[in-house]
Amino acid sequence: MLTASALVSGAVIAGCAPSPDSPNGRSADKETQTPTPTPASLNLSAEHPLTEVEPGDSLTFTVTNGSVDKITVTNADKEDVEGTFTDGVWKPKHPFRPSRSYEVHTTLANADPSLPAPKPLVTSISTVKGEGNAGNILYEGMDDAGIGMPVIILFNHDVVDKDKRATIEKAMTIEVSPEQEGSWGWLDGTHLMWRPKQYWKPGTKVSVKGDFGGLKTASNRWLLNNLTGKFNIGKSRVVKISTSDHRLDVFIDGKKARSMPCTTGKSGFITRSGTKVIIEREADKVMDASTIGISPGSSEYYNLEVKWALRITYTGEFIHAAPWSSRSQGRANVSHGCVGLATDDAKWLFKTCRAGDIVETTGSNRHFKPEEGIGCWVYDWAGWQKLSAV
Repeated sequence: MLTASALVSGAVIAGCAPSPDSPNGRSADKETQTPTPTPASLNLSAEHPLTEVEPGDSLTFTVTNGSVDKITVTNADKEDVEGTFTDGVWKPKHPFRPSRSYEVHTTLANADPSLPAPKPLVTSISTVKGEGNAGNILYEGMDDAGIGMPVIILFNHDVVDKDKRATIEKAMTIEVSPEQEGSWGWLDGTHLMWRPKQYWKPGTKVSVKGDFGGLKTASNRWLLNNLTGKFNIGKSRVVKISTSDHRLDVFIDGKKARSMPCTTGKSGFITRSGTKVIIEREADKVMDASTIGISPGSSEYYNLEVKWALRITYTGEFIHAAPWSSRSQGRANVSHGCVGLATDDAKWLFKTCRAGDIVETTGSNRHFKPEEGIGCWVYDWAGWQKLSAV
């Protein structure tokens, strides 16, 4: 009887328990709770640690439970740094400067609008120790350049490593109209040039762009600026000088326009043979022999003003008026390496020629070296292509 009584009692107890489906009660395992809202949080990163950001880095904003509402980046002088924000990545308009500090001010928006607006976040970052390397396009903007004028990129510091040179070349874009075959080449670590296979066609338009801001040029040196530039080629103007015949002839669009007697470098100062390019023009020029290694007091020393000077080498060769040598012009070589002309001839040549015009010199056994001027035309086409790092 005890057992039967226990069974009944158990049945009564079971019948008194609320049903899982009863409106008056729920089972514990089906009970739901409202989650606590979580505010937005930010993880800021770059390609390198935030204490060693490199000039070419961008900033990546990874936000949980929210989104980025506003970004402001400032330098150590509290000046705003320009940049663009796309798909969670902020890219500076200009590369970060090495050995500098910056602050990143970020305002987030919570995914749950019931939460109060987050306070702005301030993150300090610093860039790796090092220095910048600037690149500049020479003769940018010329509207009447000579047919021998290459695109010239001049860097402040050497780019020694071949892989880094190749990266720079690949970051360059050049447009030529009408199209002409050409190639980049490095004359040395600071001079990158693009020249056509043959002299430019008259009337050619050239534009160039360098997307290399932030590229490394050495272990602790970076390019800090992009480049854009253009120039236009004018008429074909070619100056031909014979040191043995003491003559200078000028050809414009293939036709001889003028022939004039000249004098060139005497023994010990022989004018270089080779294909040169006019570098610059100066109507009045003071020439000091000390710039080519002749000291005051020497019998060869001079310091004088000359007219109508066209520079053709960095080593001191010019074409200019030399009225003091008029008796030798057309007969003998008496200069210290320059090409001397009668004043009227020099003035005509100065007003006719432009930077980039070709100067072909023959007759001497002293040869023009590429580094002595705009030396890209010293090489034949195959030799020039070998100077490319790509």
